[in-house]
Amino acid sequence: MTAIELRSEIIELIKRTDDVRLLEWLRSMLSTSPISKEQMEDMIRVADRSDEDIAAGRTHTVDDVKR
Repeated sequence: MTAIELRSEIIELIKRTDDVRLLEWLRSMLSTSPISKEQMEDMIRVADRSDEDIAAGRTHTVDDVKR
């Protein structure tokens, strides 16, 4: 999907919602200063590794961490 297609899809989704809290959150997210490509890649890498750990069962409960 191209950036233009994605942007168009997001705009259509925004037009269909009346959820003020969601729209305020979205505005807040979009109005913050942009992050660099490297920062975005790093966040995606960390999220992917987290998903892999969860799928593999490499997790701890709150009690485990407290101990």
